Amino acid sequence: MWNDHAQWTKSAASVAAIAVILSGGAGLAAAAQNTPPAPTPAHAQHSILLDITVADAKGKPDLELQPFDFHILDNNVPQKLLAMQKGGLSLPGAHPPMEMVIVLDAVNCSFIKMQLERQDVENFLHSGNGKLSIPTRIAILTDTKLNVQPEASLDGNALAKFIEQNPNPVHSLRFEAGYYGEMDRVTWSLDQLNKLAMLEGREPGRKLVVWISHGWHPLARDYLAMSKEDLERDFQLIETLTDNLLAARITLDSIDPILDLPGENLTYYRAFLKPIKRYEEADTPDLMLQVLATHTGGDVLEESTDIEGEIREAMHTMDAWYTLAYTPSQPADSNPLHAVSVSVNESKDVVRGPIGYYSQAQ
Repeated sequence: MWNDHAQWTKSAASVAAIAVILSGGAGLAAAAQNTPPAPTPAHAQHSILLDITVADAKGKPDLELQPFDFHILDNNVPQKLLAMQKGGLSLPGAHPPMEMVIVLDAVNCSFIKMQLERQDVENFLHSGNGKLSIPTRIAILTDTKLNVQPEASLDGNALAKFIEQNPNPVHSLRFEAGYYGEMDRVTWSLDQLNKLAMLEGREPGRKLVVWISHGWHPLARDYLAMSKEDLERDFQLIETLTDNLLAARITLDSIDPILDLPGENLTYYRAFLKPIKRYEEADTPDLMLQVLATHTGGDVLEESTDIEGEIREAMHTMDAWYTLAYTPSQPADSNPLHAVSVSVNESKDVVRGPIGYYSQAQ
């Protein structure tokens, strides 16, 4: 069994501090309930876990870094690294807990497109005689429920059978329902993403969530005048999702199959990648699947007919990574956003990870 304590490289940290870190980051979000918890003021008592990848200019993972190589800024304030852990399939010996979740999103894809996606995912699961390298579970999102397998498995054939036993549903949230129909679709999709984050937050280790979907509609303010209450609601949801995804140690990848909806702009989400600092800046496109994925350090794999190949590409995230732990200092201002950046001494290396987290005034 993986021994967390034995595999961590300590960096001037007390035993008590490391114990908090190894709790899996549970202090960052409340225990999973039926309703989403409010973001926890993480800076006050709890340590932050950052799962990051470090690669050279050619994309090859850099596996030789030591604790003194890392530099963490939290709202531009240097932070003291408490612990570092290496993880990944490419490392010899035991591996830390890890999991992949493949989400088949039947809410935001047409019936025909979803049929093709399901077949591609089943082909992936059956490949290699059905033996997977990462424990995996399937989640199927429909207009009425999020059906998640209770346990991850290395048996791809059994996972494929789970898909076969859950037929592709007919939409009740129809694409032609207009603005309010799209709003229902967005609200439902975000609620279920948050539910998945809370479910995964109960499990130890790092998770790769591969969400196969066009994503939900970017309902910008131009569609409808937004009140102060609307902006505050969107901002609170941004806070909640950001913190819950981080607490669950989720890297979210978005795989977009060939688009079959008219009028969509595949690069529109890039205008909303700047993290939101206050509710006045909030807009519904800030909650797009592609934006949320980028903010976890994940990939946006645009327009593909090769879903199986895209899943394999996403899995490279689990080849090698570093988990860094630190306890943030008290913020100097009332800004709830803690923008986090990590750099390494080898300046040519590319570092990818979460953009940060939110905290609320006590």
